[in-house]
Amino acid sequence: MFIFSCFKCYSRFFYQILTACVATVLITSTPGTVYSNLASIELLTNCESISSDVYAADFTLETDRLRIELGRSGEVTGLIDRNSKINYVPNGQPGSLMRIRSGGQDLIPLYMAVDGTQLSFDFENGLHLVVEAIEYERHLRFELVEVNSPEQVEAVFWGPFNTTIGDTIGEVVGVVRNTDFAIGIRALNTKTIGGKLQNEEGFTTPSATISGSAASNEEFGSALQAFILNQSLDRSILVWHHHENVSVPGLEDYSLTGTAIALFGSSPPDALGYIGHINQEEGLPVPTINGEWIRTSGITGRPYLITSFTEETADEFISLAKRLGFYSVYHEGPFSNWGHFELREDQFPNGLDGMRHIVKRAEEQNIRIGVHTLTNFITTNDPFVTTTANSGLMAAGYATILQDIDEAETEIVVDRYDYFAQVSTLNSVRIGNEIIRYEDVSREEPYRLMNVVRGAFGTTPAAHSKGEVAAKLMDFPYRTLFPGWDMQNEMIQNLVDFFNETGVSHMDFDGHEGTYYTGRGDFALNHFADEFLNGTGHFVVNGSSVINHFYWNHNSYINWGEPWYASFRESQSEHRFRLQPFFERNYMPNMLGWFLVTPDTRLEDIEWMMAAAAGYNAGYALVVRYNALMQNPLMDDIVDTIVNWEHVRRQGLFNSGQLLAMRNPDNEFRLLQNGSEQWALQHVESFSFEHEYRIMQPGEPAHSRWEFVNNHESQPLYLELHVTGGSNAEVQQIELEINQFFSLQIPVTLTRGQTLIWDSSTEVKVYSDRGQLLQTIDVGQSLPPLRNGPHVIEIDARTFSGEAPVIRGKVKLAGETETLHGG
Repeated sequence: MFIFSCFKCYSRFFYQILTACVATVLITSTPGTVYSNLASIELLTNCESISSDVYAADFTLETDRLRIELGRSGEVTGLIDRNSKINYVPNGQPGSLMRIRSGGQDLIPLYMAVDGTQLSFDFENGLHLVVEAIEYERHLRFELVEVNSPEQVEAVFWGPFNTTIGDTIGEVVGVVRNTDFAIGIRALNTKTIGGKLQNEEGFTTPSATISGSAASNEEFGSALQAFILNQSLDRSILVWHHHENVSVPGLEDYSLTGTAIALFGSSPPDALGYIGHINQEEGLPVPTINGEWIRTSGITGRPYLITSFTEETADEFISLAKRLGFYSVYHEGPFSNWGHFELREDQFPNGLDGMRHIVKRAEEQNIRIGVHTLTNFITTNDPFVTTTANSGLMAAGYATILQDIDEAETEIVVDRYDYFAQVSTLNSVRIGNEIIRYEDVSREEPYRLMNVVRGAFGTTPAAHSKGEVAAKLMDFPYRTLFPGWDMQNEMIQNLVDFFNETGVSHMDFDGHEGTYYTGRGDFALNHFADEFLNGTGHFVVNGSSVINHFYWNHNSYINWGEPWYASFRESQSEHRFRLQPFFERNYMPNMLGWFLVTPDTRLEDIEWMMAAAAGYNAGYALVVRYNALMQNPLMDDIVDTIVNWEHVRRQGLFNSGQLLAMRNPDNEFRLLQNGSEQWALQHVESFSFEHEYRIMQPGEPAHSRWEFVNNHESQPLYLELHVTGGSNAEVQQIELEINQFFSLQIPVTLTRGQTLIWDSSTEVKVYSDRGQLLQTIDVGQSLPPLRNGPHVIEIDARTFSGEAPVIRGKVKLAGETETLHGG
């Protein structure tokens, strides 16, 4: 339904006012159709007398649940739940349907005129934009169909659509909701960017962060917004935080017209279903797996296996994944180069044929095969670098060489300093098709590239003439380069060809933010994923290092949290758990990140991971390399533990209280099997203490005394001692006294990050900060089981050295056991 009041209105040019009829018209029509029955509005020009009265144009659009009301200048005065009649627009903060940026200034419309389904907006400087507004049953569609002077418009903004809703803000998906109502925005193509325009490039989400702004938290509640940057304009901008004045040429086939959004309102439980319906209606991605939309199937939120299989070992890892119940085996590094994505000959001597056969054998077991790469990062051994194709590499900037040079010259004079002084890893310059590396650039004119290395990365040294262009290449600390726009499109096609030729069906867009180096922000990120996933002839499960509004449609999961930086539990632990609410408010599967199984991984760490996965109903990636598969003596127990936990979780045997407790990473549990289908959950009680060096008076003991209670049956003591402090913190010769009768001297040196574990046996084990077993110490005696009741531990160390060493201790005891019934 369209409702508007005929009005006196402004003309398309500032200070001209036209006279119009004063009438009220109500017109209804079938959703999705063009409204042709509007009363005609005669606009009179050359008016000699002008009334001082200017009447607002009240314009209303409706869906099954949402009514939007617009004022005379396109301000959004109503976002109304049609059931409750509540208007969610905050008082005094109406927002806008559309704004523009022109000449560096953000402009709101002078007025809005209505003609059928078209809304015309006039701005300063004679700028005129036309939006087509269409009502559908579940959403409203707004599309920009006309811009009279696109060369004067740098950006077009949709919104903000301000609301008083602040309970749950899905910053990426673009949905805000409270207990009664949900309002959402959908960007309807890759060039329409869901979020706030925050920089010249137009990207909204930094790498691996939990930020986004398609929906944003505001003082009055929330706001929904989107924008389009005019990529048809030549621009000189800051790229990726530190590349200044980068030349980003306009795209010839790019147009502001066609940018479009959808708005909807629904009950909160129905919001995800509305998104799916809109995506289908509007031709947006609706990827399915086993016939069901990925956002509801749950399959892509399951765990998967990461490893480095070869043609010889692939079957072993396919069997391991099958045994674990995982849906994919993901290769962590199969390519010898990035750009042309050629397989490593040492792992795949039969090349594409070898990979095809692996994929076929995996499919027979209902297992996917995946591969890892870094999206648009280009290795220096790739033909995009080593051949004449390198003219398509992305440059941070250009200079002119001021002297002729031969193929052996080691100093090059250029007419600019700034580009060559920027932070860089490879310090690479392309002149012609030769890549040259340099040590430094002189600070004063004439600017000289000093100590140059000619013919870098397999290119051919050549003579160059005065006046040729020297292009400073963009690079990354991984010792990689980046493509320009056309080369990036070639990379996309190379990936498409690889996936179509092999049948590989799983990939993470790791380094997805590398697309920002093209200077095209989220449009580049959207374009890469959309072109690749639309180009493959089969569904490809995909994750990414970045998630934004449009890519959300394609994305299968986000699995952030890497295992390389600390021990099994500690590596990026805070980040892993902080992400879970982010996933939930954006309708994404919970994922806990990557966990590395080494030859020394302990069973209690696996149970800790599985408890957290159960608590959040989360998937994860298990990294198991061949040495761990062959050398960890507990591998069979690890596999069985994972299988049992996953089975109990899928059966729904944990109750809500247990699941809530499992979300706390400080809690630990053991899963016990009392029969074929009789399961119990055992709580692990832990007691923590600290001991640090203390200066005491002569003769006074310096040890720490700590008391705890075993409230259960007699059981062995399980003790962990972890050393913290500065980089050189160290403790030596640890001494334990237990219950005033058992003394233990441990001849050990522990440095910061290392952990000592004693399970009351005759052996003490020492692990590195990354969980590697460093040594096993025979202490010659074992502690009898701890009886029910109070106990005392006294701890000391002969030597504390370095910066602020502290021994952090933890006693773990088997606690209460609950039979699992679900509920």
